[in-house]
Amino acid sequence: MSKHETNLTPMIANLADGLTTASESAWQAFDAAKAGRSNEAIGTLLPVMDQLETHAALCKTILALHRIGKGGTP
Repeated sequence: MSKHETNLTPMIANLADGLTTASESAWQAFDAAKAGRSNEAIGTLLPVMDQLETHAALCKTILALHRIGKGGTP
């Protein structure tokens, strides 16, 4: 494993943690919706949208850094 790949590891771990948190929130929203608490469900999902945008950007960054490290273009 190269030094470059090792430097990506913490970023990938952060991405995985963030997506796990977003998934857990989505399941909480599902449970609320299933119980007929639609306002709670939607309120639970609103932060998930921001989380997903942040993690999509992080994923794009990881991929770009990988490509740059391999001598390619992002």
